[in-house]
Amino acid sequence: MSRIAALAGLLIAPLLASPAGADVAAPLDDAAQALVPLHPRAAAGLEMAYGGTPIDVTTFHYDGLRTGWNPAETDLAAATVASPRFGRLAALPVDGLVLAQPLLVANLRMPDGQAHQVLVVATGHDSVYAFDARTYALLWRRSLGVPQSARDVGCPDVQGEYGISSTPVIMRGPDGGATLYVAAAVEPAPGRFETDLHAIDLATGRDRVPSVAIDAEARLDDGSVLRYDPRSQWNRAGLAFANGALYVGIGSHCDTNRDSVSGWLLRYGPALTPDATFHTIEAAGARSRLAGIWMSGFAPAVDDEGNVFVVTGNGSFQPIAGHRAWGQSVLRLDPRLDDVIGSFTPLEHTALTDNDLDFGSGGVMLLPPTGPQPATRMAVAIGKDAVLYLLDQHHLGGPAEPHAGALQATRIGESGAGLWGGPAFYAGPAGPTVYVQITADVLRAYLVASGEVPSMREVARGTSEAGYGGSMPVVSSNGAAAGSGVVWVVRRDHVLTLEAYDAVRLGPPIYRAVAGAWPGPITNAFISPVVANGRVYVASYRSVSVFGLTPP
Repeated sequence: MSRIAALAGLLIAPLLASPAGADVAAPLDDAAQALVPLHPRAAAGLEMAYGGTPIDVTTFHYDGLRTGWNPAETDLAAATVASPRFGRLAALPVDGLVLAQPLLVANLRMPDGQAHQVLVVATGHDSVYAFDARTYALLWRRSLGVPQSARDVGCPDVQGEYGISSTPVIMRGPDGGATLYVAAAVEPAPGRFETDLHAIDLATGRDRVPSVAIDAEARLDDGSVLRYDPRSQWNRAGLAFANGALYVGIGSHCDTNRDSVSGWLLRYGPALTPDATFHTIEAAGARSRLAGIWMSGFAPAVDDEGNVFVVTGNGSFQPIAGHRAWGQSVLRLDPRLDDVIGSFTPLEHTALTDNDLDFGSGGVMLLPPTGPQPATRMAVAIGKDAVLYLLDQHHLGGPAEPHAGALQATRIGESGAGLWGGPAFYAGPAGPTVYVQITADVLRAYLVASGEVPSMREVARGTSEAGYGGSMPVVSSNGAAAGSGVVWVVRRDHVLTLEAYDAVRLGPPIYRAVAGAWPGPITNAFISPVVANGRVYVASYRSVSVFGLTPP
């Protein structure tokens, strides 16, 4: 038996003991409580001060480009992570499954008059928790309503209940305060469904403005009206805040009720006033072909000009102005969502849809500028078909020639199944590098060349294969300092395993340990770790595991 398998069988005290007043849904699977013990010196590790300046993590994968790279990590380098000092420091019990990436805010003044480092965790039970990110004392907990029953929705993609499924987003205010934007799927009464948006004061847990229910509608080319269906559709894509506005991407549940479904990208003002609507289906004849925006939890990406990038899933592709359908495409929209100003659609889009191979199971990552200026601004996207596309952000290719915008297309691995998630980026000592890991394949590193003909070439591999859906890697480093870069992934299965790799060499993991568990069947447990301020957070079923260093 492997060390990981043996540790997974160790039971510790149940993690379902809830904070006072919490309503805990019935367990889905008792085996989900099986976790490894804490590091022997966990208590001392929690008392250690972080060696650097704490940063905020206010959005999915750290920034609007969705790079997944934290370049300001001073304590967690390859050598310290590989040492016996590193391990699991705490397990934070919550009341539901955690699909959303946790978020962090540094030095937020709370009602007690003290400045706290705040960890935010949102759950599928429609709860939001604010923990002190050094001691993990509960600062506040807020219920946003009764989550939608998976049975009532008629879709088992997520076991038990649909509550908060997307990563929220936080906006710091000029006064030092912070607003947390959250989308919550609720069922106020049996068979009555809503998707509510909240703007929450992070210091108190109270709404800054009244919540609003998503109520989008659009007119199709035959004059009929398409309305957002809160039972058939959900917000899985992470929320984005840019251009002074909140962006919300919408996909579908189990591809059911197709005649009432379109992909949506919705824009709201800071006070949750509906501002603009984009729908992926304009052609009435294509309305049963979906084209949802879900991206396995990736958030829309935003370039330096404020343009918004998303990837759509299974659906019709019909690029005729006024009658368009935008299935299986990377889309670049202007900040106001008035128009698609760039797009890329794989040539085999019809076959992808016919075989349920969503391009939009993965998000799009925009690469920071690399090489001498002016350099081509690139993007990377990959979905279920396991083809990694290198794209030109400003010249995606257009609908007339679907493959014209691909600077490079690389088929990865031999598993035949691609990625539910997305890649990560690191501008380290070896140069700009993209990391990706698909189903049943190892982590791979691709060096990016931004010359006259931009390209990527594989330069390193890990040794541990991913579970179903691949992984969503993130990178931590102290800038480009040698030896500081670490790539982190969560291997998905009943047992969730945190793995860390030297960002330059990859090879065998420098650290590997059970981080949590998930009830079966394993569906949509597409989660991303977050690494900041000397700690690593891994969300799972009813808990968040915290990893970090202990004293020498």
